[in-house]
Amino acid sequence: MNINDVLALVKNERDAVEKELIANLDSDVKMVNEVASYVFESGGKRLRPVFLILSALMSGYSGPRSAALSGVVEYIHTATLLHDDVIDGALYRRGKESANRVFGNDITVLCGDFLYSRAFMNLVKDGDSRIQMLLAVAARTMSEGEVFQLIKTADVKISFDDYIRIIISKTAVMFSACCEIGAILGGQPAEKQTAMKNFGTTLGIAFQMADDILDYLGDPEKTGKKPGTDLNEGKITLPVIKLMEAATPQENKRIRDIIVDEKATDENLNYILGLMNRYDVKKRSEAVVDEYISEAKKNLEMFEPSQYRDALDFLADYMVAREK
Repeated sequence: MNINDVLALVKNERDAVEKELIANLDSDVKMVNEVASYVFESGGKRLRPVFLILSALMSGYSGPRSAALSGVVEYIHTATLLHDDVIDGALYRRGKESANRVFGNDITVLCGDFLYSRAFMNLVKDGDSRIQMLLAVAARTMSEGEVFQLIKTADVKISFDDYIRIIISKTAVMFSACCEIGAILGGQPAEKQTAMKNFGTTLGIAFQMADDILDYLGDPEKTGKKPGTDLNEGKITLPVIKLMEAATPQENKRIRDIIVDEKATDENLNYILGLMNRYDVKKRSEAVVDEYISEAKKNLEMFEPSQYRDALDFLADYMVAREK
């Protein structure tokens, strides 16, 4: 199985999601629709809808609600991206200029608010109180995660548990919700709903960790990003945590000074990258990712073998592929 096989399995549902995204851009204020269309036209992998749809199919559901709810999820996810880009002062998103750079911060924030409100209108139409609560809690958790990350910016005393809390809140919680929703749509019993919730959470953690590794140690020609973006933003992620575990006290002092003083110059970045290579931080970090992926995939064993289970199993590995 490869990624094209997986996408072919859910082609009709993915097409339906794209129609949902466009059909619900129905604001009387044209600028709102223009900004949202600008973001959605840039594409994106639509990973969260794919996980929701595959989880539903594996659980025995193949109706229209999976596409409608995937649209809700993608609206919430996109709203958070719009808000995050304003907070981070991002210049690019998905290979083109970010919405905040094109339309300005004020309009971008308000269009993110529109997507949130439109998402919850569609949730009300769906009418399932369990799913309504699930996504409401996920949206709240993502907001809390963003605030907690800001509090922990350039905090050299951040613990591994703090880091996990941030990536669960900002990334994993929505993957978890998507997978759990699929099991709910399929009418699966509580233990299987919990298994899919755990699958999504653990997978989401691994996915964000893999992305954090690429930020420092990925090939810029393949990632399309200059190394060290997280360092510039004062975000302390898995590679830095692993580096500080391995480095000498003297090296750690300089690392801490660079982070605290926000001196992410090319010289300082090259110093940190040199230490990461010396201590094989990539290997140390990837070992952690592998543990989470292995743990995530165990949850699928509760379900009967099927092409949909195989697809989810494949995607778990694909999402943390060593080069992207």
